[in-house]
Amino acid sequence: MRRIRVLAVVVCVLALIVSPVFAGEVGKMTPAKEAAIKWLDGHAKVGVDVATYIWNNPELGLGEHKSSAALQEMMKAAGFKVETGVAGMKTAFVATFGEGKPVLGIHAEFDALPGISQVAGMATPKAVVEACPGHGCGHNVFGTYSCMAAIAIKNAMETAGVKGTIKLYGTPSEETLVGKAFFVKEGIYKDADAVLSWHPGTENSVSYASSLAMDNFKVRFHGKASHASSAPWAGRSALDAIELMNIGMNYMREHVRPESRIMYSIPDGGKAPNVVPPYAEVWYFIRSPQYKGVEEIVKWAKKVAEGAALMTETKMEFVPIVGVWQYLPNQVLAKVGFANATLVGVPPFTDEDEKIAEPFSKSLKVEKGPFLSREFQKFDYDKPFVWSTGGGSIDEANTSWVVPMVRFSATTLAAGTPGHSWQSVAQNILPPAFKGGLTVAKYMAATALDLYADPKILEDAKAELKASNEKHGPFVDPVKDVPLPTFQLMHNVQESQVPVQTKDMPLPDLSTLKK
Repeated sequence: MRRIRVLAVVVCVLALIVSPVFAGEVGKMTPAKEAAIKWLDGHAKVGVDVATYIWNNPELGLGEHKSSAALQEMMKAAGFKVETGVAGMKTAFVATFGEGKPVLGIHAEFDALPGISQVAGMATPKAVVEACPGHGCGHNVFGTYSCMAAIAIKNAMETAGVKGTIKLYGTPSEETLVGKAFFVKEGIYKDADAVLSWHPGTENSVSYASSLAMDNFKVRFHGKASHASSAPWAGRSALDAIELMNIGMNYMREHVRPESRIMYSIPDGGKAPNVVPPYAEVWYFIRSPQYKGVEEIVKWAKKVAEGAALMTETKMEFVPIVGVWQYLPNQVLAKVGFANATLVGVPPFTDEDEKIAEPFSKSLKVEKGPFLSREFQKFDYDKPFVWSTGGGSIDEANTSWVVPMVRFSATTLAAGTPGHSWQSVAQNILPPAFKGGLTVAKYMAATALDLYADPKILEDAKAELKASNEKHGPFVDPVKDVPLPTFQLMHNVQESQVPVQTKDMPLPDLSTLKK
């Protein structure tokens, strides 16, 4: 009976915030928004220059030294105070301007993906440097234009007398779901009232969707080396253990919920066929619509690994890397975000931009244009969200359980372009990507300025977050007992072994940011 009463209270609270009535000038043009948009248009070149610099210096997660430094210098030039080495990560930083409440944050990502180097603008596969990382997820654009949004907000605060604090969270290693998860663990968001984020892609939207929860772990097997021909009985194969574990996991697939995802790679399967492998490791990603589903599969996976070790007389070592919950949408902030996105409009693509995009779409069998989206993807913001049953996972999902969030997207890629592809790498340094990034910076700036102007919105967003935690949580940090992973653990190489695309490229001219 008590549980029924609690649920009734939660439902009532949610009902109160389903259709918030916004007062004042939410979603309307104001002098502060005009100042922010004018600043962004007037400084468009610096955004292009920084995004281009980061694209030319692609770096893997926790090793993004040049990329992080470029964004830090950008924020310093604009008058922000920059704290480095945040949450124990050398390339993590927080840039701050202003004081007092409200405190609004913006996420910036800047890591690249391994082995997908691609020549800029070329619609056939060709690497700049073989095996080099590439910006196949658009984080060169993501990080740069998040910084541009934060600086535009600062300019509007100074111009229009807006009170509060703006923070730019420079978060490393999103591709392996690390940076923001460890920001949550270390309490970096404890003073934030809301966080804004975005992602490059093929659509214009203000998301009201979730993401898949995920666990990221390795299983290591330790056996005994021996000559594989003359004395195989003296050895115990760690690779055999991995193969048996993978067989067990593949049989498991039949008995997990169909929306779950189980994927793996074998970073180390032994060194030579004539040596019984004394060591081998397998790397697993487990996904499900909610984290409780992930936990069930991981618990079973550990048993499968133990069984493989017993069958091969090897020793098993389970190595957690990171875990993330499903993203928790916030209806209140999504509505404010969409009001401002529609105010700003979609990116101003031209016929020339269409010509740039066309060969990339056609390389993916999309034959009919328009090849760049000029519409908004519509979500039903008046209905409760549903958990996603497909797609990817994001480290800012953990953030969304501890502070209200809103996530934007603007078209930066040709229709049909998948993330993490050579087509994506080639396009993330072209004019459509820069136009999309500049447009989404305007979405974030305008939305933030509405939140500063009307603190009641933030109160409603926090009430929704509290009710959502009571209904769907409570959130339990999956990395609270997990140490920060090393570069080697995540990428299976030392930083010095990663190919470099560009050497000795000077930082862009940031002097205009000081004006």
